[in-house]
Amino acid sequence: VLLPRGPHAVVAMLAAWRAGAAYLPLDPDYPPARIAYMAADSGAGTVLTSRDTTPPELPGSVRTLYVEDAADTGPAGEGPTDRTAPLPDDPAYLVYTSGSTGRPKGVLVPHRALAERVRWMREWYGITAEDRVLHCASLSFDTCAEELFPALAAGAALVVADPGATLPDQLTEDFTADVTVMDLPTPYWQHLVGDPDVVAWPDGLRLLILGADQVQAAAVRAWRERFGDRVRLVNSYGPTETTVIATTAGLGDADTRARPPIGTPIGGVTATVCDEHGGPVPPGTPGELLLGGTGVTYGYTGRPGATARAFVPDPYGPPGSRRYRTGDLVRRRADGALEFLGRLDGQLKVRGYRVEPGETESALLAQPGIAEAVVVAHRDTLVAYVVPAATGLDPVAARSAVGALLPAHLVPAAVLVLDRLPLTPNGKLDRAALPAPEQRPELRASYLAPRTEAEELVADIWREVLDVERVGALDDFFDLGGHSLLATRVIARVRATAELTVPLRTLFTHRTVAAFAEAVEAALTAEIDALSEEEAAALLASDSGTLEGTGTPS
Repeated sequence: VLLPRGPHAVVAMLAAWRAGAAYLPLDPDYPPARIAYMAADSGAGTVLTSRDTTPPELPGSVRTLYVEDAADTGPAGEGPTDRTAPLPDDPAYLVYTSGSTGRPKGVLVPHRALAERVRWMREWYGITAEDRVLHCASLSFDTCAEELFPALAAGAALVVADPGATLPDQLTEDFTADVTVMDLPTPYWQHLVGDPDVVAWPDGLRLLILGADQVQAAAVRAWRERFGDRVRLVNSYGPTETTVIATTAGLGDADTRARPPIGTPIGGVTATVCDEHGGPVPPGTPGELLLGGTGVTYGYTGRPGATARAFVPDPYGPPGSRRYRTGDLVRRRADGALEFLGRLDGQLKVRGYRVEPGETESALLAQPGIAEAVVVAHRDTLVAYVVPAATGLDPVAARSAVGALLPAHLVPAAVLVLDRLPLTPNGKLDRAALPAPEQRPELRASYLAPRTEAEELVADIWREVLDVERVGALDDFFDLGGHSLLATRVIARVRATAELTVPLRTLFTHRTVAAFAEAVEAALTAEIDALSEEEAAALLASDSGTLEGTGTPS
């Protein structure tokens, strides 16, 4: 299903099941090479897309269908007469996760696992026909299933966010005003909570589900100071390999003072904290979390070795059952809740995305002129350190080449060129000795100082938000390490400094200081032009420094 988020994509998923097939969601924003790889690796026989989407080159055995041609297939309701309802063990969907070997892995999810999750979510979240559930997740992430199928099964209204639009901008639209249920990545939510004026939260919001990273107590505190118990706040945890989620915790007042837990197993799930031999450890002792029960998937399609390593026999389940080794380090608290402590391997979490650094490193090493590469997480971004095979390596070109192969969350915000990688005395990589990513010689070479007061204002805000030493007029927000989470903070700073509301999407379309400053000036000019004579006179009489600070003529 190669379609943007919207009604066509939802119908396509349901139609695949009705035809007896499983679906593979493909994000049109992914690089063509990534889409082509997943289509070929999955063994997909058909790609359903739209004529507005340019499909990549696909294997000759794959046929392409267009949603626009559906009008030619007959009146609504007509279709094949030999349909067979899917059986519980039939595959429902295939979704790809980052792979440590440099290639993403496809996780095959059976209908029985998804059906059990949907049943539990409807019941425990209390989803009813009266709800309006926001659908804003990418189709390529299994959070999408948590948004879609419980709502549809309960007869609730599904409110679909426009493709490419940012959440703060969407929540200013009339069609989202009465949303009651939302599901957000934890890092994104925490940035929004940090700047409370960025988002116009719906008045009728009753349930907010978090997931994908550790919740911070300070964020819970800020949220509860505004909403108290009016909005139910749920922290969820679960790898794709166990069908969307496996544990949940209702967050309350106690979680404003201590590290919030990932909770207890949901219905049908078993959670065991184990030592290195797979044996259970006492409460309070750190160990690896192994998950069993109804949500365990079939594993990685076409990768029996990787499946066997990650999915091991379940000694507590029925014959033939398995449990999944999460690789997550946890401990069980005295109250029975699980607390997440970190990873046992090199896997990273960046802005809620699960990232295997080896996948980005492999893409870098595939570029000519790169002899060594290592990728680490720095704050909310990836940073790559490379050793050239010869002189003259262009880090900007290397980053662009990787961007043509990988989705945005796997592309490093910076590529730093080193003569050699620092090593410890025993020959291992010395991560502590890697230089700070703010040292960007390729950006210093093209530095142009801000030329207007508006550019100076924008540069000051970017320097504060991005925590860099210098920002020039031609610098690109995203090349400096910016991303969607930090973009919300920029908009909040502009609002606080210039008393001006600029749509968040403006920063994505005006990426340099000069372009964004011009957009800010244009927005301010439009606001001034909309004033009546009396309002303009009152504004001038107030002797506000706002107009002078932007350099915009009145």
